[in-house]
Amino acid sequence: MKKTAEFIKTYKIVINLNRGVFMNKIERIAAYIEEIARGKHTMELYRKYEEDILSVEADELFTLFFNRLNQGETPDQILLYLDRLMHVFAQSLKTKEMVINPDSFIDHMIKENFEMANRLDQIKKLLASSDYTEKKVDLIERFEELLDFNVHYVKKENILFPYLEKSDERFTGVSIMWTLHDQMRKTLKNILQGLKEVEFNQKAFIIDVGRYFFQVYGLIQKEEYILYPVALKTLTTQQHDQMRKQSFEIGFAFIETPAESKKEDSILEFADWIYRSETGELTYEQLTLFVNALPVDCTLIDEHNKVRYFTRPKDRIFPRSPAIIGRDVQNCHPADSVDVVNKIIEAFRNNERDVATFWIDMRGKKLLIQYYALRNTQGEYKGTLEVSQDITDIQKLKGQRRLLQWE
Repeated sequence: MKKTAEFIKTYKIVINLNRGVFMNKIERIAAYIEEIARGKHTMELYRKYEEDILSVEADELFTLFFNRLNQGETPDQILLYLDRLMHVFAQSLKTKEMVINPDSFIDHMIKENFEMANRLDQIKKLLASSDYTEKKVDLIERFEELLDFNVHYVKKENILFPYLEKSDERFTGVSIMWTLHDQMRKTLKNILQGLKEVEFNQKAFIIDVGRYFFQVYGLIQKEEYILYPVALKTLTTQQHDQMRKQSFEIGFAFIETPAESKKEDSILEFADWIYRSETGELTYEQLTLFVNALPVDCTLIDEHNKVRYFTRPKDRIFPRSPAIIGRDVQNCHPADSVDVVNKIIEAFRNNERDVATFWIDMRGKKLLIQYYALRNTQGEYKGTLEVSQDITDIQKLKGQRRLLQWE
């Protein structure tokens, strides 16, 4: 936050006093983006801003889109013209070389992109013929394999994005990329549903596949031209090491699992710590084992909307990583869910509600998701607890079981 405040302060001084070269450039590119957003994309417009376009830097684009988001534009609205801009800015961005440490978090992410592109190339070969009906079984298998690439996006959303957001608020612009993740997930779902329908609609299938390929290739470009260069420039060596370590909890897509660093036993640091209350006392180790043994996912945010804690149950439902600690809860959700999150928190804060309950179907399971307002003895709002539980097997219970019966 401090970095951004200093940036804006410098921006105002330069613009108001001497209209320095750097900030003039930012203003001109901002004007170019505004014209593109309004649907104007002529060669005359390009020539007018060509010098700035050909020298644009990745972190400058983060600043520009952060400003547009602050002015009320939504990620969905930005995505309507973003690819047109990327086509233009790529001329400059692709000339920048990244220095990537082998076996690092960014190195793994780039290798995953390479493997994903290889799989798309294999699918292209299957699509070479005009009749896809005979190849439906093979196509279903190939596209279902692409579902495994979701861990790549989850690592961005739950590890890389939080680190960038905490380093500078300009990087909350990654919400644009999260929206693109969700669009791709929806497109892939549509492709698989279409392939599995009895009456196969080949025309709709071709449209969805074309859209999906365009989305995936476009995102790879955005990652490798903008996101990763900024991460390499902004984050420290220690932060890159932490991201690598945390990625093992989520997994890897289409690459061999790297060698994991030796895990440290954090419990030893608090071996003498005791939690005491009217209902008993627990050592730090007992308390940690207790909360992680609960058959639910729990995440706690404080009264300032910051993530403070999450449990690590054996069978996690939703991905979490230590990177989200201290993150604004609004940034932990895709843009189209933020309004609901804010509505729940405000109802809790204003003492209008104490619980919000949802249930959804996901990956063949029935999930119960509940939010509880946390209040102290004076009734003051102190935060929100999110509790998620897989209730699939609970719904199947019938009769009674009073005797021990291990199966």
